[in-house]
Amino acid sequence: MLFIADANVFVPMVDGLRDMGHDVFDVKEKGLENLSDPEIFRPAQKERRILVTMDKDFSNILLYPPGEHHGIIVVKLYRLKVADATGLFLNAMDDIKPKDIPGNLVIIDRSKTRIRKEKLED
Repeated sequence: MLFIADANVFVPMVDGLRDMGHDVFDVKEKGLENLSDPEIFRPAQKERRILVTMDKDFSNILLYPPGEHHGIIVVKLYRLKVADATGLFLNAMDDIKPKDIPGNLVIIDRSKTRIRKEKLED
């Protein structure tokens, strides 16, 4: 899968995704860590990448409605050691079915992973 990692995503999380075989564009590696939310969202959509972030603003479905993007993963693993947060994140990524990410909002926190899917019209 194609991912773009926001500046706040820990390096070991990026490395872990790569170890899983994913293509990850890490904004920190390119010196783009000061991008605004729209500035990171636009290239993610243009390149059809799934955005991985620890920025809660991306969990706002009014601004980023499921079905209108290529996938957003919000990692809500705050106030943990980097190793602990990385372990929880990678375990969650292992458990998520790849088909459940594109177009959806995935929220990973300490106790569970939630997937907010596109609301289909009746």
